[in-house]
Amino acid sequence: MTSDFRYHVASLSAVFLALGIGILVGTAFVGTKVVDRQTAAVDRLTKETVELRKETREREQTEQMLFDALPLLVGQALAAKPVMVIQVGTSSVAADQAQKALELAGATVKRTTLPDKWEMFLSQSFPELVVFAGGETEGLARTRDSAVLKALREGQSRVVAVELYETPVSLVSLWSTQADATVDCMDRATGWLALIVALRGESGSFGLKMGTHLVPLAPLASPAPTPSPSPSSTP
Repeated sequence: MTSDFRYHVASLSAVFLALGIGILVGTAFVGTKVVDRQTAAVDRLTKETVELRKETREREQTEQMLFDALPLLVGQALAAKPVMVIQVGTSSVAADQAQKALELAGATVKRTTLPDKWEMFLSQSFPELVVFAGGETEGLARTRDSAVLKALREGQSRVVAVELYETPVSLVSLWSTQADATVDCMDRATGWLALIVALRGESGSFGLKMGTHLVPLAPLASPAPTPSPSPSSTP
């Protein structure tokens, strides 16, 4: 069960407790009309809780089914393609999830972390496909992250910026001005699909949060795009 649903269930449990106490007090000190209203409220909340738990189970089952189907959907979609995953910030969870998705799709993954002296970091050469994973604050997203994403794209890399679904501050809307694509749910099966589709050429903001788009699956049915030749290999 995801944390947002756990929160709702816990909140409803607290309401049940309060209403139960209210019914006991009401029975002793007030008339039956008040007790009847509270009993009706408990019945209504009981029904809502049952429905919420059912919806949660269905979501969890759907998520697991999608994860189980991922090998069939993305297997070899990025076969032998070099992809760099740049971890942004101290948390490695988004980068870890991105790496797992990429390896499932057959990519050759290189991991690195964006250093404090990121200007020097950008002086190196980067592969055609780059994943910018993690994020820290809105302020850094507007300044440092924007500059890094812009430099990567100017260096002819295709860049997909990703974050977790459950994150204190969502940064994808800020990254979207410079990245080729963004994914806001890297810890969900939808995020794994979106990352692979985006690296194969689809642009946009993909995921589960407000303002994002559904992941198009058609690109997975077509051959992977051929990498453009590097300037040094061009006749």
